[in-house]
Amino acid sequence: MSERAAPNRQGRALLADRGRLVVVPLVALLLLSDLWRLAYHGASSVLGWLTTLLICSFYALIVWCYLRRGPAVATSQSVTAHAAALIATLVPFVFPLLPGKLPGISQQLAADTLLAAGTAWAVWSLVFLGRNLSILAQARGVANRGPYRWVRHPLYTGELVSALGVALTVGSAAAMAVWLALCGLQIYRAAREEQVLLRALPEYRDYRRRTAALLPGIF
Repeated sequence: MSERAAPNRQGRALLADRGRLVVVPLVALLLLSDLWRLAYHGASSVLGWLTTLLICSFYALIVWCYLRRGPAVATSQSVTAHAAALIATLVPFVFPLLPGKLPGISQQLAADTLLAAGTAWAVWSLVFLGRNLSILAQARGVANRGPYRWVRHPLYTGELVSALGVALTVGSAAAMAVWLALCGLQIYRAAREEQVLLRALPEYRDYRRRTAALLPGIF
C-alpha cells in the first residue's frame, strides 16, 4: 500500500463512522457546558467539585474513545437493541425534569457519594474499554483489563450507580421508577451486545464463562 493510500483509507473510515459524527459533537457540547458551569458557578462542596470533574472526564473520554476507534467487526441488526441502547443513553437526562422534593442532608450526602463513586467507576471503565466503545451493539475486540477483569459490563454498572444517586437527589417515586426502568434497559442492552460479541469474537465465549456480568461474583 502506498503512503498516499493509507491516509485516504483512514479518512474514508472516519467519514463512514456515522456514530462518531453524531456522538462526538453532542458529547463535546455537554463537556463544554459542564466546564462553563463549573467555571462560572462552581460547586457547593468538595464532593460536588469532584463529581463535576469526574463527569467532565467521562465526557472527554467518550470523545477520545470515539475518535480513536476503528470499524466494527459486527453490528447488531436488531431494531429493539438499537432502541434500548439509545433510550438508555438518554434516560439519565430525564431525572432533572422530574418533580421532586428538596433532599435532607443525609439523603443528599448519600446521593452525592453514589454519583461520585459511580462516575469514577465509569471513567475507569472507559479508560480500559478504549476503542471498543459504542452506544449501539457492536463488536470490535474483547476488553479484559482494569474493571473488565471482574465484570463484563462495568461501564453500565457505574452508570446505574451514578443514576441512582441522581434519583435519590430528586427524591420521588417517579425518579425511582425511571431508575428501575433504566436497570431493565441496561440489562437487556448488555444481553443483546453479548449476542453480537459471541458471534463475532470466538475468544469472548471463554471470557464470558469466567467473568461476572454486572457485579463481581454474580453471573
